[in-house]
Amino acid sequence: MSLPHSGPIDGEFASLNQLRFSPPIEALFEKAGLPQRIELGRTTLAVAILLYDVFLLADWVILPDVLWPLTVMRLGIATPLALLTIWTLPRSRCVWQVDGLLVATSVLSVLMPSTIISLGTSNYVAIYQFGAILIIIYLVLVQRVRFRLAVLGLVLIVLIQVATIASRPEVDAATFWYIVSFYVLASVILLLGSFVLERTERYGFLQRLRADSMIEHNEAMARTDQLTGLFNRHHLATIGADLIPKSDAEPLGALLIDIDHFKRFNDTQGHLAGDRCIRAISDLVREMLAPANENTPPLGTAVRFGGEEILVLLPGMSAAQAAVLGDAIRRRVEGVRIPHPGLGPAGVVTLSIGVADWKNGDTELDALVNAADAALYRAKDLGRNRVMVA
Repeated sequence: MSLPHSGPIDGEFASLNQLRFSPPIEALFEKAGLPQRIELGRTTLAVAILLYDVFLLADWVILPDVLWPLTVMRLGIATPLALLTIWTLPRSRCVWQVDGLLVATSVLSVLMPSTIISLGTSNYVAIYQFGAILIIIYLVLVQRVRFRLAVLGLVLIVLIQVATIASRPEVDAATFWYIVSFYVLASVILLLGSFVLERTERYGFLQRLRADSMIEHNEAMARTDQLTGLFNRHHLATIGADLIPKSDAEPLGALLIDIDHFKRFNDTQGHLAGDRCIRAISDLVREMLAPANENTPPLGTAVRFGGEEILVLLPGMSAAQAAVLGDAIRRRVEGVRIPHPGLGPAGVVTLSIGVADWKNGDTELDALVNAADAALYRAKDLGRNRVMVA
């Protein structure tokens, strides 16, 4: 996965209080957090439903008149729904689906008993309703659902509690408003905690993302030639063993490309112009190696091998096939007509290319490179601007 550069990541810190990143970073945040959210949701929900059913003891002590419907509700409805949620969570495709399921489960776990006890005759309903604060704490601090869904869940739960208490004739005005104030203040405090938790999670994610991006950038710098953007010889040494054919039936071609009369180009145009020339040639080589579509790999691996030399390794290509590609590169560069005043007013930059392929009995890439190098010298000896096969 290619990570964003540290610059765009740094800009995300300014919007932490919005609890929302730019779409690309938000997608990475969701993807990174989804497995953990699913595992946390399943584990804690399994424990929570067990404790929820144990609360039947409180139903038996405080609400004996509606114990039977509460038992049916807890064991016959709430528990199967929670188990269904546990089964469904791994099939969620984003964190919002996970949190939505958990909020829905929590709201239903408050709504169902509240509906039943509103029909009961016990005078302890007001006290019993304080048990819902445990579900709120579980939703916000244990499940740690996203802040916006936590707001939705808490608003629904508080409204259910207020409606249930308001329906009880034994609850006087002072008790009613105390309960309302308690739930509102508790919800505000818990939502503040939810905000801090999500902000801290997002901050930690950005810190890790920035560190990973810097590591990836440093690794790319270590394997990339800074002038051309091609791979460097250090990277070639790293991947060389992987490119060696595993059997004699697997072809591996090589092109060793050299810019003709490059010293004369530098002497007449200066080294900065020489750098621009090398960069232009490298871009053309990279273009010729580009895959036909994003689902296929490049035709080969291009390495800046020396000052003006480029080595191209072509897995799956014989010397004949590599020569065809090499000549296409040569003609492409000549056709661009990069001026080479050192060769006269009409002079243009051209390439000499040596071609070789992996031979039976070769054990190291050096043999392949040496063969391509020898073919390159033959191309130069024969007048340059040509492709020669070893």
